[in-house]
Amino acid sequence: MHKILASMLFLATACGEGQRIAPPGPPAPSGDEEVVAKAPLAHLVIQHDVIRLKPGMTILFATDSARILPESEPILIEVASVMEQNARIHIRIEGHTDNTASQDHNQALSDRRAQTVREYLESKGVVAERLDHVGCGENTPMADNATEDGKTQNRRVEFVIVRHSHPRGNCELYHFGSAT
Repeated sequence: MHKILASMLFLATACGEGQRIAPPGPPAPSGDEEVVAKAPLAHLVIQHDVIRLKPGMTILFATDSARILPESEPILIEVASVMEQNARIHIRIEGHTDNTASQDHNQALSDRRAQTVREYLESKGVVAERLDHVGCGENTPMADNATEDGKTQNRRVEFVIVRHSHPRGNCELYHFGSAT
């Protein structure tokens, strides 16, 4: 019995306390890697938990529709490129609306828009298992819906990096520049 305990203590000491021995082969994805881009990004800012659109950038849809307008394609191509360069990350696409229509209508519209963005990214080669989507409706405004500028800011798509060690709830408000 003492020899077994001594052997276990020796192995624990030799391996280093608190370290895990990884099985052979590539490491399992943890979702906690830092996201990087190989070239300067024209439309995006990578933060710890969110791939954000730079100020003034927005993914545009046809009015009251989930059809992505062509001028938004460069932004989405850049998101697909970041996903390709960071093959181990997983994102949740969150669609948001202003409060112009009914809450039920806005919820359904935001879900359709998030789904459309997901389908677009899949069409650019992003593996479906690395993408989730959710409609947030009008429930997480980032500006005052009483003004046109505020409504414009509230109509947005966010790309949340899903992390295992710091999971984020659906439809949280992400302040620009926040690292957590």
